[in-house]
Amino acid sequence: MSLKDSLVSKLETQTGHWSKQIDKLRADSEERIAKARDAQAEAEIQKEVSEKIQSLESRMDEARQKANELRDAGENRLDDLKKRIDEWLPGNAN
Repeated sequence: MSLKDSLVSKLETQTGHWSKQIDKLRADSEERIAKARDAQAEAEIQKEVSEKIQSLESRMDEARQKANELRDAGENRLDDLKKRIDEWLPGNAN
């Protein structure tokens, strides 16, 4: 697998992970809302979950943009893009 393919795969894997987190947040929020004591508690849960989902969706959009940038990049830009992606992705020791 080429460096470009490897980096695109890494971004796609991370995007899939974030998508699963969003699904879990939605399921957990439904459960929390069902147990909420009143409308205010429900609203707070919805707001909290909405903010987390928006953050993850934003990260997913960034990952897609980076993957597209990688696909269009020439070999001379791959090392720089790899460094930027590795710094950006969570869980990477720098």
